[in-house]
Amino acid sequence: MKLFVGLDVSSFDIKVCFLNGDGDQLHSFTVANDLPGATHLRDEVLNIAKEQSVDVLRIGLESTSVYSFHPSMFLDNDEYLQALGAKVYVMNPKQIANFKKSNSDMNKTDEIDAFVIADYLRFGRMPMTVVKEEQYVALQQLTRARYQFVRQITQEKQRFLQYLSYKCNTFTLDDSRLRILP
Repeated sequence: MKLFVGLDVSSFDIKVCFLNGDGDQLHSFTVANDLPGATHLRDEVLNIAKEQSVDVLRIGLESTSVYSFHPSMFLDNDEYLQALGAKVYVMNPKQIANFKKSNSDMNKTDEIDAFVIADYLRFGRMPMTVVKEEQYVALQQLTRARYQFVRQITQEKQRFLQYLSYKCNTFTLDDSRLRILP
């Protein structure tokens, strides 16, 4: 059996929806977006996988800034889920929104979003898992920090040159010579 797990992640909680290969909803619930909540989510996935004898397990969630990073890393690195061959996908929210528009006219709620994410996984258009590894995230953060530092240094240089031009302007001439006014 195939099991597709859709997660709608917010700052406080994670809405979860389980679908089978036919698109039938098996289970849905909400957990906190913290370590105990992620552990409970993992245990629920393992229970359903054991009950239903799952051979394909796909877990998907939207990329929601810093809120989706920890759940995706936890689920991707979990040894019990790896033993089942689970794949974790972090998807572009725009793809999910377009998929939702193209298939139905559902309202935007977190429970429906979790269902749509699981349904999107069920259609199988995921070429590879997109969970970033720790070293790439560290490199991304360092690159962004360097970019911010360079921008700040450039702004300060421009501000200094502006103040320097106020103090050392040469618009007043006296006897054909430059004179700096106090």
